[in-house]
Amino acid sequence: MAKYVLNTGAEDYDFALFGIVCSENQYQTVSAISDVLKINLVLSDYIPFNLKDGRLFKFSLYHFVDEELGLEYYLIPNTSNFEELGSVPAQDAGLFAEMNVDESVRLIKELPKTDYFVILKGEDIHNYQFRVADLLKRVPEFIQVQSITAAELPSRKNLVF
Repeated sequence: MAKYVLNTGAEDYDFALFGIVCSENQYQTVSAISDVLKINLVLSDYIPFNLKDGRLFKFSLYHFVDEELGLEYYLIPNTSNFEELGSVPAQDAGLFAEMNVDESVRLIKELPKTDYFVILKGEDIHNYQFRVADLLKRVPEFIQVQSITAAELPSRKNLVF
């Protein structure tokens, strides 16, 4: 059986990455970020994430393009939304065989306390990343906002989409 490997180079991580810790749900977080950055994040896709045992989890991806500044904003939660129906392998009847158990996974497991990631892409991100970080820190619902170097994360390949 052939083995396929995702080849990623330094140019794949040419974006600014911010981690947000907050207890708000996705919709309140999207609204808060849109308000503070004066943008309009919209749900654009669901990013699939396959586990070794064949289960498929999906993450909501919110997106906004600021054509005037040449910037793209992405918001993705660190915890999956749901498991794809029909992706659970057959299991033996056990103690919880009759129950429906909700499961989720982390996109970046090295940052278990981080709830959301804001990704900033564009030609001039280095001039705007500090302004964006400062604005995000002004949201009272956000417990912590941190700048993250994606290239240093072992699970960084999960951020390339």
